[in-house]
Amino acid sequence: MKKFVALFLISILTLSTTSAIAASPTATPKPSAKTTATETKKPATKKPAVKKKKKVVKKKKKKLPPLQPVVCFGQAWPPSGFSKNGEVFAKIPTAAQLQCESSDNNSPAKVFLRADLPKCDEFACGAITVASENRCSWWEVTSTFERINVNTGKIEETLGSLRTVSKGTNARVFQSIMLVSEIKHKDASGKILNNIKASNLAISCHHTPAPELNNRNFYTPN
Repeated sequence: MKKFVALFLISILTLSTTSAIAASPTATPKPSAKTTATETKKPATKKPAVKKKKKVVKKKKKKLPPLQPVVCFGQAWPPSGFSKNGEVFAKIPTAAQLQCESSDNNSPAKVFLRADLPKCDEFACGAITVASENRCSWWEVTSTFERINVNTGKIEETLGSLRTVSKGTNARVFQSIMLVSEIKHKDASGKILNNIKASNLAISCHHTPAPELNNRNFYTPN
């Protein structure tokens, strides 16, 4: 506001001075005989600047090394640590081996394993790793779930039976199959109980067309 008022006062003073000068008598100027001609200079035209084209350097893509197959059970055949019955090999996998197999994102057969592993946080599960000398179009595992005495290992109660089906495998390819029951195995505090086990496993390598595999575990309680 202070700057605005100062400018306003200067304008008034300038106008008052001009009016006073206009009111005083002045001499009439004589016409001048010579007239001066002034040349108007044309503004110089600027040439448009030429833009230099930047060279586009294409980066060469680095070739990634080929993905190595995930080996969780060794490469030797017949596999060590497996039980054999005819063309079929089987063993109970360790937790580290299950984790190793589930990390193999390049194998379509591991999709079922990754889908079933989280279910075992709520329900009692078993697991079996299978392989065959020949190609299997699908696998079938039957098992029994029992409650045992943790201290003695003796069976206290047979809880039910389970039938599990899974994808087939090519010859000499390992696959771990989760046996997911419907038995909840947590106490009131949420602690997992270790007194339920899967036993009496019977494994079949089928060469007939595979059944529908959206449902893979069929539990029948006693």
